[in-house]
Amino acid sequence: MSTSRRISSSAIAALLLAAMPVHDLWAADADEIAELRRAIDALRSENRALAQRLATLEGTKPAPAAPEWGQRIEQRVKELEFGKVAQEDAVRSIIRDSVSTLGSKINESVSLSGAIDFTARRTKDYAGVSQSAIGLSAVEFEFDVQVNPWATASILLEYVDGRDLSFQTSNGGQAGVDRLSVETAFVSFGDPQRFPLQLKAGKMVLPFGISTGRLLADVLSSSSPLTVELFEMRQSAIGLSVAFPTPALRPPTPPVVVPPVRPLVIEPMLHSLGQRLGYAPPPVRVSALAPTAFAPEAPPFNAGVYIFDARTPGGVGRHAGATVGYQMKGNCGRSYDQLAGSGLCPWTLSVDLNYNSSIFSSRFLETEYEGFLERIGRVPAMAASFKASFGAMSLIGEWNSATRRARFVDDTGAPVGIRPAAWQLSLGYQFDWNPWVQEIGAQGTFAAIGYSQSRDLAGVTQLLGGVPTRVGFAPRSRLLLTVGEWVVDGVRVVVEYSRESDYAVSAGGTGKLATSLTTKLTYSW
Repeated sequence: MSTSRRISSSAIAALLLAAMPVHDLWAADADEIAELRRAIDALRSENRALAQRLATLEGTKPAPAAPEWGQRIEQRVKELEFGKVAQEDAVRSIIRDSVSTLGSKINESVSLSGAIDFTARRTKDYAGVSQSAIGLSAVEFEFDVQVNPWATASILLEYVDGRDLSFQTSNGGQAGVDRLSVETAFVSFGDPQRFPLQLKAGKMVLPFGISTGRLLADVLSSSSPLTVELFEMRQSAIGLSVAFPTPALRPPTPPVVVPPVRPLVIEPMLHSLGQRLGYAPPPVRVSALAPTAFAPEAPPFNAGVYIFDARTPGGVGRHAGATVGYQMKGNCGRSYDQLAGSGLCPWTLSVDLNYNSSIFSSRFLETEYEGFLERIGRVPAMAASFKASFGAMSLIGEWNSATRRARFVDDTGAPVGIRPAAWQLSLGYQFDWNPWVQEIGAQGTFAAIGYSQSRDLAGVTQLLGGVPTRVGFAPRSRLLLTVGEWVVDGVRVVVEYSRESDYAVSAGGTGKLATSLTTKLTYSW
């Protein structure tokens, strides 16, 4: 009958959706899936009503409605849901594989990176005495371990020269012992790319200022600015952080063949010398360059709190800190192919504000003022910093300071009131820059100038072996002029001039200048 052949408009729409290929529905979100379910329910209801009316007109017992339409649409919805889950898992897998290739893989779970530094230096101290020295200045091994997507571990081992610390031998002499020190070792639980919360526990660099524990990642100079040297903190801690908003999962950016940054000084000289000696290297084809897969963007906002252990009085429960930060970037609304001569684009900016309940828990202050820590107690501190890049230039600014004075009496009975602080400003420039450069100074030839200054760290008097000795002092200011070049992949040569001024005599210093010229060869992987 004609009544039994009528199909509602909603049923027709449902059939059209059911006929669509699964891959066309992958873009559907949760609201669209819910709408499909409502269409299925409406279709079933209309089927039952049509069957009832048909049975009434024919005078027979109602027959169950044919389930083909509903089953087809239900099956399509299930395929859609399974397809979305599979797509998200594939995206996460591609992201993990892209990031995992940044280091040297030992196996599927462990990556190894590190650096070896060899230094030649000529110095002139505050007393006017000149000295020269060469030697192995640093050896680092860093292991990154990821057994599952939600937990990672990091271990940093550092070589310590035995000449820096002597031990008593059995015959009463002194001997130095080279050793490996565990600088950091911590575990992180969570993935900010998928969930905002993250827990971190172990021995780590506390978030205070720009320091991350890896100098090459912080500044372009081979020597630390005073802010890092004086206030870097490595303590056993546990912290909870949040990063938001969680970025939407999307297919990763396709790998791009990035134009290499050319070394401009040492490498061309060696290349020219090699050609004169008869060496003819094969030409490098652009097609032979490996494509670069860029890491996914991190959430723009981050905040965290932590508690830590330290030698300053108070105990674990009373040593705490907090941090909050924001990062952003842009390309001036143009594609990277159009930015070669843009000057200040692309650009990046990150800003951080940190709090710590005990500034004397820094490596420098904790060691230099160890004999006075019980008298000093806990002195809170704040830090504010920013990192920015504009085209081929990078700019770093930082300010660290105690929030109140530390008052105590030194070993001569003199009252002391100090409020340790430091600030720094650093400017870097990348030669032969191109818009795809992710880090200024990580390749090619670069130059940097940095200036830092300290406050209230002229030192105090401590009796060592009954002799009054000046301890806990730092330069009043430090100027660093740096030129470096990655001669080949993994090999960096840096020449750096340093000029330091001491505090005035009236403040407890010498009022003199100290200089140094350093050449450093670094092999990193």
